[in-house]
Amino acid sequence: MSDTVAVFGHGAPLSDPVLAGLALRDVTRLRHDGAPGSRIAPLLEPFLDPFTRSFLFGLESRAFDSAARIVMWRQGPGALHACRYAAELRRLGLLPDGPPLHLWNRATSPGAGAAAFDRQQDARLAGALASLARQAPLDRDGPLAALEARQAAGDIPGALAFARRLAARAQGLPVDPGPGPLPQGPRLALAGAPLGGTGLHDWLDRQGALVLDLQGPDAPPGDPAALLVARGVEVLVWQVDPHDDLHGWRKPGLHRLCARLGIRFADLGFVPTWPTLSDLPKALP
Repeated sequence: MSDTVAVFGHGAPLSDPVLAGLALRDVTRLRHDGAPGSRIAPLLEPFLDPFTRSFLFGLESRAFDSAARIVMWRQGPGALHACRYAAELRRLGLLPDGPPLHLWNRATSPGAGAAAFDRQQDARLAGALASLARQAPLDRDGPLAALEARQAAGDIPGALAFARRLAARAQGLPVDPGPGPLPQGPRLALAGAPLGGTGLHDWLDRQGALVLDLQGPDAPPGDPAALLVARGVEVLVWQVDPHDDLHGWRKPGLHRLCARLGIRFADLGFVPTWPTLSDLPKALP
């Protein structure tokens, strides 16, 4: 077993001081399919979050066994379900024991009580990781900001930028902010449910220049209206996975915002989490 820490949960703050210097691998968007004869596949509801499903299959196939511990970021959609399912399936003997799971949470409100809760959560996590080796902390934020600036300027294809962000988190490395081929066409934004693969991005690169990716890991923070205006977005592309029960609630507000700003709203409807070209239309609707 190594000193690697696997992390599951959309938006997990890999640069947080409590994780500084650890060998981190973000496994949230990695794809794992159930093997023939899977013992847990018949027990997983068809509407289960696709990343939770993939994570559970990863546990079943021992894909994370090289990790010393798996940190579950509670604020990530689906992470609590993944943690509870995994714990119960292990208890029942339907999943191998594997690395211990640790649920890490943060308060979402200000105040002394929230600060005390955060300190308690961080202390528990630090204690759980105390035996693991730490190196000099990586600079993740600088390269991410450079890549974001390149994409905002329309100087890199959306699929390449997205693939680099996914790879950096999965490999525990700073993202590559270097140049890529220059995209052509209208300036696009992408929003909706998180995606696990670059299939939709490859398709979008044929439609225009993706200058704002709001579904991706390390998506830029800030007011959506300000981001859309600052980047000169002409078309916002919306999508959710077929069993989404969370991200779709944002659609009406974004639709109204685009109408107010004079931005075309292109709704792709339901798109699989790991899409292929056959799942997508020939052109933007």
